[in-house]
This record gives sequence, structure tokens and C-alpha cells, in this order.
Amino acid sequence: MVRPGFFILAAVLCPGPDAVAQGDARLAQALAEVARVAATFWHSAPDYVARETLNQKALTLPKRRFRAGASAIQPPKPEFSHREIVSYYALSSFRTSSEALHEFREIVSVNGQTKTGDSAPDKLRTVVNADDDKAKKALLNEFEKTSLAVAATDFGQLILLFTKANQAKYNFKLRGSALVGADRAMIVDFGQSAGAEALRVAEPGKEVREPLTGQIWIRESGLAPLRVTLTTSRRDGSKTVRDEARVDYDPKANGMVLPVSIVYRRYVNDDLFVEAIYQYSDWQLVNNK
Repeated sequence: MVRPGFFILAAVLCPGPDAVAQGDARLAQALAEVARVAATFWHSAPDYVARETLNQKALTLPKRRFRAGASAIQPPKPEFSHREIVSYYALSSFRTSSEALHEFREIVSVNGQTKTGDSAPDKLRTVVNADDDKAKKALLNEFEKTSLAVAATDFGQLILLFTKANQAKYNFKLRGSALVGADRAMIVDFGQSAGAEALRVAEPGKEVREPLTGQIWIRESGLAPLRVTLTTSRRDGSKTVRDEARVDYDPKANGMVLPVSIVYRRYVNDDLFVEAIYQYSDWQLVNNK
């Protein structure tokens, strides 16, 4: 039996044909501007270097200890481990796959212990500007080895999912609007319908690639993309694994956007398993073309 009021609510929520047409036109205009910004990012982002501070926590089993008595039969309980990794951060491509940008980091310190120090920016610029894929892969491996449990990478360039050519791979729907800081933004849902792009999460012994769904938050004034979010869920044996990510961008006067923060979380059966919060500062233009 349908409860009274259901059809009234549906009628209120369903816009008329004129509103749908206006919404479609506004969405098309917004996506065209996002594509323009993505193209600018592709050409200009490799010219910048930033300082990145990553704070991670991950559930890990404590080291085994020899115990006596009743406690000896109790298995150790997972505990959150914490790690802070400070790096210099840049975007570049591999010589053998120049169609994609990747994140590269030269680590400065881990939990306050200096590794590279003041030479990190110069070392990073030398590697990313060279055609030495081996050196670039060494940077990736070092970061994944240093990270706790799961290293979520290649999020800073998520805006590139929405270049003009790529937009045909997604379905888009205007959801509504909300505030991002002091900016009013339209919220656009997207779901991947074609293509090989995926959420890449590196774990010990395997690499997970998952189809993409999420939202783009687009500033209503000027239509600059302010935020991209992703959510994926999959079954892993008897467990449900959910990955969530949010990238916040700062629009620049030259039409560029650059990441200011990235938040990644993994949940296992709705319990937090990994959290990684990246903060970016001191963006510097280092390559002049």
C-alpha cells in the first residue's frame, strides 16, 4: 500500500521540461569549462613543484610479544599506526607512456627524521625533467615502501579524467549545490561507462584497479572545478572494501587549478582501515617554457 503523500513529494521533486532543459544547458557549460581547465592542467602542472605533508594512519597488528598466563591465548588486536611523510611533489610522465601524468615525490623526512633535506627540490626536479624512467620508478617504489599498508597514488591529477576527450567515457547528472568554503558549488555526479581509467591503490603484493564513480564540485561563479570525489566498493572474500577519496583544488588567476588537499580513506566492513591526508603548500613555478 502506498502511503499518502508519496506522489505529492515526487511531483515536487520532479522539475518540468523547461527546468530540465536549463539544467542540461548549465551542466554542458560547466563541463566545457572543466574540460578547458583540465587541458590547461595537462600542459602546465608539470611546471610546478610543491611541498607535500602526508599524515597516515592504518590498522596494523602489533609486534608479537611472549606472554604468560591467560593473556597468552589472546590474539593481538589491531592498532592504528601513524606516520608523517614530508616530500617535495611534482607531476611528470614516463618516457614510454607520455600520455599520462604521474605523481613523483622526493621524501624529505619520515616522522621528523630527515632523509633528503634541503636538496630534495633540486633532486626531484632533476629526475622529473629527465628521460630516465628507471629513476622515476625508483621514486615511486621508495614512496610506496615508506607508506603505511596502502599507498593511494595519482590523485592530484584527477581533474584530467574530465578532458574533452575523456568526458565521453562518463555519465553526468546535476545533483544540486552546496558550499565549498565560502564558494557556492554545483554538484555533478559522474559514473564511468567506458575506458580503462581506474582508482589505483598499491598494496603489498598486489595492485587494485576499480571503476570510477563520484562527484565534481564546480564553482557556480566562473565554473572552476573546486573538488573531485571518488567512491568505490568491492567484495574481497567475505569482506566489503570501500575506498573514498576527495581532492580539493585551488583555482589560479591564469586558469590553472592545483591541489591543496587530498583525503583518502579505506573502510573494511564499514570500519576505518586506512586514512591518508595530504596537504600541499608553497607551489612554485620552476619550469618556464
